[in-house]
Amino acid sequence: MKGTEALALALRRSADRWYAVPGYPVSGLAAATGAAITTNEKVALEYALGDSLAGRRAAVVVKHVGLNACADPLVHATAQGLRAGVVVVVGDDVRAVASDVTQDSRYYGEIAWVPVLEPDGEALAPAVEAAFEASETFSRVAIVRVTPDLLDADVPETSASRSDQRGSLADPGLTMAGRAQASDRGTRAMFAWSRSSPLNRFSGGTVGTGPAEGASRAVTVYPPPADPEVLARTREIGRSFLGEHRLLAPPEPTGEPERFSSRGYCRTFCRDCPFHPALAILRDRGMQAACDAGCAILAMNPPYRIGIAPTGSAHRSPWRRPVRG
Repeated sequence: MKGTEALALALRRSADRWYAVPGYPVSGLAAATGAAITTNEKVALEYALGDSLAGRRAAVVVKHVGLNACADPLVHATAQGLRAGVVVVVGDDVRAVASDVTQDSRYYGEIAWVPVLEPDGEALAPAVEAAFEASETFSRVAIVRVTPDLLDADVPETSASRSDQRGSLADPGLTMAGRAQASDRGTRAMFAWSRSSPLNRFSGGTVGTGPAEGASRAVTVYPPPADPEVLARTREIGRSFLGEHRLLAPPEPTGEPERFSSRGYCRTFCRDCPFHPALAILRDRGMQAACDAGCAILAMNPPYRIGIAPTGSAHRSPWRRPVRG
């Protein structure tokens, strides 16, 4: 079967919801998964994060330039956490066949501190499942990067047993700075995960990524999956991302993440804010809200504490539950 079909089957098995903005080279993949088409890529990721908070795994299918629109919720989710796994499958048009640029999406791993996987044809289904499990383990979005070379290739049918984990939201006792500090610890653990992944196959010689040929194979391309000397010679589709990042070291967290109790105060709304009555109603009724960027984030602090995640994921999903007669 073709890579597009194999990847669609893997996504159907590992996810519960699917969203997409079609565009070369992933238009066929979006159709094959039966993904709901959204207004734009940011909305697609926000829907997926909303599903995650409700305990449903969700996949987002976009092309490389579309990932730019996802940057805000992608970065926020790393610090604020999630529950069920969220995976963005991004198709890189590495030769600008139907795009204006040859952007390499793997760099978003470094920007957002999220795991990035780039499978070959033999690792498609295991890599998709591993991406969801990594998303849940580290409570952040995971990225799977694909290229036309893989999507158009003949690949073997592979399978992987689904093993849902449980992510976590940021500790509400942490300040925003404290949440960022806590996410650094998860990033450090990601480095160990990448190095120990059974998806990588190292036997010396040139290391290939994705469909690129090589005596060895790297699938977890961010964080770097091996020692610098192992990654000295790589063959990649697009830029030499793995080669550029082979010397990258994990962050070194210092001290404990900042808490409201140790800081001694928390920020809240202005005294004359017209939304105090509405916020009080939400609090008194025990309702939780996904707080969008801006002042609404302050609802996560005392005296209201009604926010569960400031990721902009308050959009209502286009998926509908079946009506029972």
